Amino acid sequence: MPLRPPFMKPLLLLALCALAGPTRASCPAPEQWSRDFQQTHADFYWNRERHDPSLYTPGFDTALRGEWAYAQGEVGHLDYDPWLGAQDGDMGAPPAFETESALEDTAIVSMRYLFVLEPGGPKTPQVVHLILKRQAPQCWRLDDFITPLGESLRRAFAAAP
Repeated sequence: MPLRPPFMKPLLLLALCALAGPTRASCPAPEQWSRDFQQTHADFYWNRERHDPSLYTPGFDTALRGEWAYAQGEVGHLDYDPWLGAQDGDMGAPPAFETESALEDTAIVSMRYLFVLEPGGPKTPQVVHLILKRQAPQCWRLDDFITPLGESLRRAFAAAP
């Protein structure tokens, strides 16, 4: 029995949704994307040799490139490691990632860890926020990075010299 026209529209919509599903499903959760980014691209703010523009929104990418041009291989607008909020020190344990808020196209992920200035020294709780955006057909992209000091890298890097 052939399908009648009233059934064609819902079937077409169902087929389009099925095709769109795998693209969305292949995109990791915001906290997983952030964890992978931190582990693989922790040097993103200074290492332009490994720069991958697909990881950033156009606005953040422009700010990042502007910072590199301003710094010219030296210290630019930021004189500390943005992951630590300090020039020295380390994470006392692997960081924990949590999605604090998520909408269809925006997510805020916190990265919490204990900061240690010296081995055996006191451990201070720290938090970094990664602001992620998503535009079809891409997955998450970094739109801003808020340091443990509360400083927006996008704003700092876009600041005039």
